[in-house]
Amino acid sequence: FFPTYLVPLPNEPAGPPVRLPQERLILLTFDDGPDLQGTPIIMDELDRRKLHAVFFVMGQHIVRNRPEDMARRHLLRKLALHGHHVGNHTLNHKDLCRNPQVMAAEIDRAAELITYSTGIRPVLFRSPYGARCRVLDRALADRDMVQVGWNADPREWSGNSADAIFREVTGQLARATAPVILLLHDKNLNAVQALPRILDWIEQERARVEREGGIPIR
Repeated sequence: FFPTYLVPLPNEPAGPPVRLPQERLILLTFDDGPDLQGTPIIMDELDRRKLHAVFFVMGQHIVRNRPEDMARRHLLRKLALHGHHVGNHTLNHKDLCRNPQVMAAEIDRAAELITYSTGIRPVLFRSPYGARCRVLDRALADRDMVQVGWNADPREWSGNSADAIFREVTGQLARATAPVILLLHDKNLNAVQALPRILDWIEQERARVEREGGIPIR
């Protein structure tokens, strides 16, 4: 079981207690791409380590027929061929709970563009800004889509350096006792630069736990 870490709705009844595995499982996710500079670097790094991630992409980057848009569509197809999941992050990155009149178009148009680019209809959805409301929950359920939140965010979009991103992410991972969904942005080159060091730290932490004991990480 991997929790999706969604923002609770007002007066939402608590579900049954979930027994989380005592293991630091890490799901890597990247938002707001595809980016012609950052995304290929991330893909190469993950390929080298035989790792996979979820890329939540915006339809506005692949909707036109300019050379850069066609290149981004090709990049999405390559991500899918390399075993990564391409998720839906809406067409224009709107807060759908504040703009319900465009909700259907934002979700469906992005899904169509991703399907056209990759040959695979997206199953996972990440709401811009992590927004959640009952009407959005219903819209996603009607489309058999799963909304994915996060519980680890270095806020690298706020201007943090690669060093600061590395310290923040590894600090959160070191304290984790349950599955982690890590939020990064592939258009943020500081995050792109920090990623190899983060993955090196994970490997070193896994080796340390094997030697000394502790909560496994992978």
